[in-house]
Formats: sequence, structure tokens, C-alpha cells
Amino acid sequence: MAQHLFIVSRQQPDLFSYLTREFSAESEVTVIIDRRQGQRRANEERAASDERAANAERAANEERAANEARVANAERALAQANRRQSDRRRKAELVGQLSTLGYAFVRLA
Repeated sequence: MAQHLFIVSRQQPDLFSYLTREFSAESEVTVIIDRRQGQRRANEERAASDERAANAERAANEERAANEARVANAERALAQANRRQSDRRRKAELVGQLSTLGYAFVRLA
């Protein structure tokens, strides 16, 4: 069975909520919010955005907790299967998708 992962930008809490609802019945699809931290010096705009994202993350905490172990296992399997260079290229592609689309879609297996 193929595993799929949606990574949603922290600036898109509504999209995160929508995708979580839409794929809640799909066992092979997991939706998570991007957990990467940007620059440590936060301005007011970033602080407000982070607060909205934190609120969305707290609201979805129960759903995420059930999926975290499964996602971690799939990510470990993916990391073992890919070489370091391809991981770097893939990461750059994901960062681009997150910034332009607000989400990235990854096939894990």
C-alpha cells in the first residue's frame, strides 16, 4: 500500500484543516503542518503568523498524534532508501512547493 504525505505551510492553517478533514478516512494519507523554524529573529508579522499556526496546530493535535508514529516510520524507510544527494534535491523541491503552493505532496512508498 502506498503512503502519501501532505506537508502544509505554517502560513496556511485553513488549508491544513481542510486537508485533514478531507483525508481523515484515508489510512494511506497523512497531513502534517510544516515544523521547520525559520530565522530566530521574529518580527511582528512573523509572530502573528506563528500564533495563528500554533492555534491551528493545537486544534489538530489529537489527529496528528495518531499519525506521528506512522509518519516517522515511513520517513525512516524513505531516508534509508534514498542517498544523501537525492535527499538534498528533494528537500529543495519541497521547500519550493511549500513557499509557492502552500503545501507539498510526497509519495513515501
